Amino acid sequence: MLRAGTSKGRAAGLLAAVLAFALARAADAQIFVYKDVYGRTYFSDTPQHEGFTRYQPKSEYELRSASHTPQLSTRYTRAYDPAIKRASREYGVSAALVKAVIAAESAFDPRAISRKGAQGLMQLMPDTAKHLGVDDALDPWQNIDGGTRYLGQMIERFPGELELAVAAYNAGPEAVTRHQGIPPYEETRGYVSRVLRLYKKYHADFRR
Repeated sequence: MLRAGTSKGRAAGLLAAVLAFALARAADAQIFVYKDVYGRTYFSDTPQHEGFTRYQPKSEYELRSASHTPQLSTRYTRAYDPAIKRASREYGVSAALVKAVIAAESAFDPRAISRKGAQGLMQLMPDTAKHLGVDDALDPWQNIDGGTRYLGQMIERFPGELELAVAAYNAGPEAVTRHQGIPPYEETRGYVSRVLRLYKKYHADFRR
């Protein structure tokens, strides 16, 4: 006859095994998430429309930069100002806007790589970098040059609509055109708001 303590121990072990199996199955399942313009969040294992994205826990880098820009020293944030100024003049894009995009995209981390594969200060996707002639997206000067050039292309595509140009940099110009405005993605809407706020902040850095 088993002692009560032994029986309880085995029961607890069996429960732990069942939970571990359930969690493993959940990890294998593809769960998608969508948040509408009213802030309501929907989860589904079958995406209902293109607004759904695969749900994944955020990485340390994404948690650090997705919702806010960390407070960094002025010396650190101004380290790339010379490269920003040069690219700004070359492609006719506001230096303050370029710096705002860098802050929002990578928090000034030149080695940043997102889970989707975007690289460097301005988070260039490999295909985009190749198209722009960027050989090494982790090289700050090349990254800023290519990212500023691409940002300028978005501004030209959506003239007089800075919000749409910024949204296109994040979600792609096709998504902006398809939705006839800022796409209804939580990430993109938050990104546009953050970049425009930082854009105002960084004007002072280029007045001298």
